[in-house]
Amino acid sequence: MPKDTPTIHRLFADGQRQFAAGVEAEIEAYVEKSLLDDLSDIKANYRDQDGSNFWVAEVDGQVRGMFSLQRRSEREGELRRLSVDIEYRRRGIAQTLLETAEAYAREQGYTSLRLSTITPLKPAIALYEKFGYREYGKDRYGAITVLHFTKNLVSERGSSGGGQS
Repeated sequence: MPKDTPTIHRLFADGQRQFAAGVEAEIEAYVEKSLLDDLSDIKANYRDQDGSNFWVAEVDGQVRGMFSLQRRSEREGELRRLSVDIEYRRRGIAQTLLETAEAYAREQGYTSLRLSTITPLKPAIALYEKFGYREYGKDRYGAITVLHFTKNLVSERGSSGGGQS
């Protein structure tokens, strides 16, 4: 994965910037912070952490999507960093990544997953809701509203959203 790091960084940054209209400065600050934080060392922050993981989706040998899961407690994980290359959206990549992460979370014994996203990311919000995630709160960071979602994996065992995203 280290050889893919520049591609992963570009994919993440481009995905955030695409939805930044009106909140460019806030999104740019978030992108910079993320690239210096957990995305600076994916292996150490995801792959080497028990109960955490980082996935990429490849099309014709090129990274076109990414998603991660971090352990937050023995029974809860947090989904993070979903991004799909703009030219490859609406092909089911995000859905496949989400299904993969949920299956892994169940294998790890998680009973719930949580995630946060921002209101401009409407396609991601629609995907999460389709998969049974429910909003449980929101926060404001300057001009950006962050929505928090959760899903109970025990009551949702075996179900998925279906369809293409």
